[in-house]
Parts: sequence; C-alpha cells; structure tokens
Amino acid sequence: MLRVPEQTTPYGLWEITGAPRSEARRINGDVSTDIAIVGGGFCGLSAALHLAEAGLAPLVLEAQEPGFGASGRNGGQVIAGIKLDPSELAVRFRPAEAEALYRFGAGTAETVFSLIERFQIRCEAHRDGWIQAAHSPAMLKAVRRRVTELQDKGADVEWLDSEVIQRMIGTPYYKGGMIDRRSGMVQPLSYARGLAGAAASMGATILGNTPVRRLTRDGAAWRLETPGGTVLARHVLLATNGYLGDLYPVLKTAMIVVQSYQIATEPLPPDLDRTVVPSRLPVSDLMDLGLYFRRDDAGRFIAGGGGSLTDKEEPALFHALARSANILFPQLSETPFTSRWGGKLTLTRDHLPRVIELEPGLVAAYGCNGRGVALATVMGRLAAERIRGITHTDLPVAVMEPARYAFHNLRLPVMMTVRKFRRLRRRFARA
Repeated sequence: MLRVPEQTTPYGLWEITGAPRSEARRINGDVSTDIAIVGGGFCGLSAALHLAEAGLAPLVLEAQEPGFGASGRNGGQVIAGIKLDPSELAVRFRPAEAEALYRFGAGTAETVFSLIERFQIRCEAHRDGWIQAAHSPAMLKAVRRRVTELQDKGADVEWLDSEVIQRMIGTPYYKGGMIDRRSGMVQPLSYARGLAGAAASMGATILGNTPVRRLTRDGAAWRLETPGGTVLARHVLLATNGYLGDLYPVLKTAMIVVQSYQIATEPLPPDLDRTVVPSRLPVSDLMDLGLYFRRDDAGRFIAGGGGSLTDKEEPALFHALARSANILFPQLSETPFTSRWGGKLTLTRDHLPRVIELEPGLVAAYGCNGRGVALATVMGRLAAERIRGITHTDLPVAVMEPARYAFHNLRLPVMMTVRKFRRLRRRFARA
C-alpha cells in the first residue's frame, strides 16, 4: 500500500539534505542604493552575483530567505534549452533571432555548472545527462524529431530505443526517448544557498525577511516599502517569478502561476536500488503520466508533478503522484514516501521567458515554464547586463512585450477543465 506523509513541509527533502542556511541581514531604517533586486531565488541571486562581479553593489530584498520560493523546492533538474524546438523558433522568428534564442537556451545548463565549479558550490551537482521519456506514439514521434533537430545544431543528444531506455530507467513503460548530455541535476536548495554565498562574497548585500509591500516611482528613482524601512533605488529588478503577488499588478496578467508537488522516499535498499532508475539520471515525462523523477546521492527516489492550480493545497494530488510512480515501479508499492512539499512556478502563453524593461529603471525577469534551475540562472545574468545598459537587441526574450493573457481571470476554470481532460485521456490510454 502506497504511503504519503500527512503533512507538507516547506522544503521537504531539500531542507533535510541541504547546505546550512546563513543568517540573512534584515533592513533597518531607510536606505538608498543604485540597484535593488526583489526576490532571492536563482534569478535574483544570479543577477546580484553578476552585478557584483562587474563592480556594482546590488541589494537583494527577499521576503523570506534565499531560495524560499520555487528555487529551493523544485526537482533540481538542470535542463538545457527552452521549451520550443529549433523548428518552432524558425517559424516564429527571423533567422538571426531564432538562432540567438536557440544559443541562449542551449547555454543555460553550462552557465549553472560553470558557476558551481567556479564558486565551489556544494550541491550534489551531476552533469551526466537528462532523459525525456516517451510512451505514446505521438510523443515518440515528437521526441524523435527533437533529437534530429538538436543533433543538426550540434547538441550532444541521442535517441534511446525501448531496450536502452528500459535499462537506464528500470521500467518497461517507456517505448523510447532522448538523452541530453548537456543537462544534469543539483540539490536545488543547496544551489540557491550557494549562489547567495557567492553573491555576498563578491559584494552584494542579501537581506532576508524583507518583503516589499509597495513599489512606486519617486522622481527618477523607485521607492520600495518594507516593514523595516524604505529603499530608494535607481534601478529595480523584479525577480519574484510566481511570488510577485500584487507588487506590480499589470505583470500578473502576463503569466500563469501554478504549483508543482514532490514526494520522496528514504534511501532505497539494494534490491530496489538496482531496479529503480539505476542510471541515476533525472527523467521527465510531462505528456504521459505528468511525472518527473530522479534519485539523489543517498539513493532516495524523488518524484514530482502537477500540484494545485490555486494557493490551496490539494493532498489528493500527492497521492496521485505516488500512484503514478507505482505504475512505473510496482516494486515501490511497499516503500513509504516520507517527505512531501511543493512550490509555485510560472507559465507564459508562448512558452518563452522574458527579461524586459517595464518602465525606465524597472526590469522584470519571469516565465521559466518549468525549466527554472538553468533558465532562471541565465535570466539573472541577462537582467544584470540589461541594468548595466547592455540591451541584447538580437535576443527576442529581451525585447518582446509581455505575453499577456487576454482572459486572465478565466485561467482557473479553463486549466481545471484541461487537467480533467488529460486525466481521462491517460486513464483510457492505460485501460
């Protein structure tokens, strides 16, 4: 019988295995700064690090602690690329723009692992690859096409037939897939805390427990009101992603905020260790079971998937995750899941992120669409360059307008209908 914990903890497994937290300073009184960054996740911390390396002194305002949001709660999969394939980019953009956007995405994982190596961040980092697994004929066809397109671009990817993928993952469920050797995985909370330490070591100031309650224009500067004091800044970066709240209401209609849930076991015994993801590579199956999964350094099995579409937790979805895992690995039926947790992520209408200037001196970075570990890190660097006056006019995500949802207030009922349809489709597909 599958067992899932009754209670959710903020970071779940990642807090148990994560690097020690550092006490972040709090704001005390009114201050002025050249650059204020709202949000201490991957994007904000990466921006702070790159700005500090350029000789500037950014101030990071984090409502809780570094890594509190999706950065410290995701699956830790470091996936190269953006959601769109090269052929899709070619249809939507001019050749030079499509190529620039492809290169931007292709280098995201490299940026993460380079930072980890350069600053010696201890975060269970592995760059042995990532598997995208397929079950249905339609998904198999899509992944085959993706492999061809990426190989034509020179990417280190390879098609996996049913025999090979079964040997690597340990389940006969999948009929084929792709391995992307540019990609890998990290312990995400440790990575976030490591980025915070690296940024601070270079001269950035990281403030915790400092939520920004209000953002207003004050002459040529921006005023950020917090419970402990007011910050006056010439430049502001909104790096909150799904945790924006009502800070800049217009931006809310440019994204859809959803949740992702995760569950984890204790380290698996030897008999299961040999049969459950024996390759120890992270796997994504977003079309069939709606599942992503991996093992950690201690041998725990970790699975994640879609969570609540609102801020209200849905315990039944944690049990649904366990059932999906059991479809893949029946041998886990007697193994309890001992941790459960979740966090918010953002989706955009066109599946593209944005690093844009909303108003003079106000930059926003958002919309990782489920690839936040690698993508948010590079978006932070891009935002830092934007603040420094480097505009990247050839890169679409740096110049495009927000992809706003025209009927944003109807997003919840529509998404709930789509989710129910997909569940029924999967149920009949397995019957």
